[in-house]
Amino acid sequence: MKKRWLPILLLVILSLVAWWLWKNNTESTLAGPLTDFTVADTAAVDRIFIAEKTGGTADLRRTPDGWTVNGLPAKDFHVNLLLRTFKLVELRSPVPKSMEPSVLRVMAGTAKKVEIYQGGSKPAKIWWVGGSSADHYGTYMVLEIPGKGRSSVPFQMGMAAFTGVLNTRFHTDIDEWRSSRVTYYPKLSEVSKVQVEIPASTEEGFTLTYGGGEDLTLYDIHGKAMPMDTARVQDLMLALRAGSFEGFERGLAPAVRDSVLHSTPWYVLTITSTHGVQRIPFWRKNPRPDEKDLNFVPLTEDRDRMYALVNDTALVVVQRYWWDRITRPLGSLMPQEWP
Repeated sequence: MKKRWLPILLLVILSLVAWWLWKNNTESTLAGPLTDFTVADTAAVDRIFIAEKTGGTADLRRTPDGWTVNGLPAKDFHVNLLLRTFKLVELRSPVPKSMEPSVLRVMAGTAKKVEIYQGGSKPAKIWWVGGSSADHYGTYMVLEIPGKGRSSVPFQMGMAAFTGVLNTRFHTDIDEWRSSRVTYYPKLSEVSKVQVEIPASTEEGFTLTYGGGEDLTLYDIHGKAMPMDTARVQDLMLALRAGSFEGFERGLAPAVRDSVLHSTPWYVLTITSTHGVQRIPFWRKNPRPDEKDLNFVPLTEDRDRMYALVNDTALVVVQRYWWDRITRPLGSLMPQEWP
């Protein structure tokens, strides 16, 4: 009987220790509440640092080229969602006095630390974000202001014009934070050259030069100017403006992933722009197990998707519907003879 109670007793003791450490992990813990969670001027927010008790961190920073997460391009939508939360957060209700000790104990072991910077090396505010309330309409939070202290009182927080919990917005899953962009050239005038190599059929490779406006020239691999289907070439250029990937390929065994990366690419896309040179290799992707075509013939490759390598590090899955507009043979960009 004693052995059965021992783990429970140990868990209670550890929870109390974590609570005490959490309350004392700051310059001072205020005796009263802090309720000014709102960040009115979100345009001044230049860094958001999220840390979880599991050890995961996400360091979001505003740069001249957009937001980054741990040094990599971040999804604008997710960052803007945080900025909107900072601006519209509101106090739903105080935590009943009888519940404060238990809420703080749970937060001591699970709360996420969100540092909000508005210039300078110290955060303007720190949110400690806990779990949801029993009715799932509020999220337990504690506010800390550096130099002033941390509130000893938690609150149920929500957001104007929103029903639900807020804690899921603050996470450290880098795959979720990272931008899904592969190419991003909203100003095509920044692009001067596009090259597509097809290793298995080198003669079908090509180069496009762009001088702005209608100044487009198509060359074969020998540098000879070729006649072109203007509509298809323009469509290729337009597809470069915002090409994205579907998701990260995390399901392959390390040996299989290495095999893909060390194999000869299907296509190699190289873009020269005012930002530098971007090289993107593409590989065929195997079909799903037992996948067949409309005639019930087993497929040998995925007809809808292929692999690409982004930033020389991330193997991703891209949709051929989009990328076949760019990674295409020279012949398909030339005028077609009508019967």
